[in-house]
Amino acid sequence: MIYFISDQHLGLGERSADKQRERDLLKFLTLAKPHCERLFILGDLFDYWFEYATVVPKYHIRTLSALADYADSGISVEYLIGNHDFGHKTFFEEELGITIHKGDHEAVLHGKRFYLAHGDGKAFNDTGYLILRAVLRNPVALWLWKWLHPDVGVGIAARASRKSRAYTSDKQFGNERDGLEAFAEEKIKAGCDFVLMGHLHKPIEKQFEHKAGRGLYVNTGDWLTHRTYAEFDGVTLRLCRLDDFFAVHRGK
Repeated sequence: MIYFISDQHLGLGERSADKQRERDLLKFLTLAKPHCERLFILGDLFDYWFEYATVVPKYHIRTLSALADYADSGISVEYLIGNHDFGHKTFFEEELGITIHKGDHEAVLHGKRFYLAHGDGKAFNDTGYLILRAVLRNPVALWLWKWLHPDVGVGIAARASRKSRAYTSDKQFGNERDGLEAFAEEKIKAGCDFVLMGHLHKPIEKQFEHKAGRGLYVNTGDWLTHRTYAEFDGVTLRLCRLDDFFAVHRGK
């Protein structure tokens, strides 16, 4: 089974709620591991992430350990950076054995063509966000950031995350939804069998028809409200609920 998850936003909100969200993720990873072929994280696993040369955020060490265990077990883990967790450098690849994609990614899985993306920046007329993203991810800005004390730097990252959330909340994702679906449709017309994205915090399944056949767009939703993810068994791509997954594996 190939799993696609996104938008857990670890680090968001009260620590008690955040811990429960992480416990659910760890439970999912434990139960999925025996039959997991590959795991794709489609962005915003963390509500903010910034690493230094010798320092990484202390929270969620259990998640980092679980992902490293996947990689050590020979399970391919690939991470597409989202709009909240853009401060990745070398830690995930060099220490955890996880592949980082800084942009969209295409993959052929069991003979099917997949287009994977977080989904940010694909709204219609989203120039403002694209400018903000370019500033936050600018190599010079990131270089200057690393000279801040980690407590200060991580604090700034958390505030930047809140600003990004406020920006997208003000838009209410209206144009985001149209933009992402339109983008997915174009990729399917170009020959992709499946397009998966996150970012919207709303689970979506939509079939698109084209001259050569058909393709499916899936938005994996989030783990804040909808608690959804996607899975591919080599033939069928399904949007799934975390609670249903736990129910099926209860007692195992």
